[in-house]
Amino acid sequence: MPVSGLQTLALAAVFAFLGGAVAYFVGERADRAPGAASVDVGFLQDMIHHHQQAVAMSLTQVDNGSTGGAGIFAREILYFQSYEIGLMDRQLRDWGFSIDQRPEQAMTWMGMGMGMEPDAMPGMASPEELDALRNSDEAADVDALFLALMRDHHLGGIAMAEYAAQNAEDPWVRDLAARMARNQKSEVAEMDQVRDRDGLPSDPTGYVPDPAVGEPMREHADDGG
Repeated sequence: MPVSGLQTLALAAVFAFLGGAVAYFVGERADRAPGAASVDVGFLQDMIHHHQQAVAMSLTQVDNGSTGGAGIFAREILYFQSYEIGLMDRQLRDWGFSIDQRPEQAMTWMGMGMGMEPDAMPGMASPEELDALRNSDEAADVDALFLALMRDHHLGGIAMAEYAAQNAEDPWVRDLAARMARNQKSEVAEMDQVRDRDGLPSDPTGYVPDPAVGEPMREHADDGG
């Protein structure tokens, strides 16, 4: 039976709640909460924002795309990234922080100087790309654009997660970030396989490659590390 966007969103909310519950009861806690400017807090705040766009794009694919390979990816991303949002939000609140209290500039925790606007983080789709995804008429066009945008989105997320896995203080954050990087690398390779199998273009109408995740990063992900 087809799953509507509303039903999928409700399931995502359940996963987000479960993520928070798991983090609360079994999440590994540091004895001392990291500071507001730490890698730990900055990564969680920025990755929540990053994940939220992935969830929004996945909902659009579920509503307007096919139920084939791209649709399977959209549902997996929707469920698991909603779950991770719950984990990260619960951990932030346990340390006394909130996503609503995040700095205006993102990526400063990665040594990016003055940082950047949250919507300009690596891999984030532009407003024009999101409009193109929402307004595509054919399911195949939605699938192609979704895969292209999500591939760049994952590459940006991988770079953030790998940095946090190496530089965060809290072992729970390091483990979470390392797992995200591993999973998203695998998903990038699988997305490429689905795109090729379904005969979808790698540069669909409406897609602009993100220079922040250029060829060196693309090749790094393609090689699996």
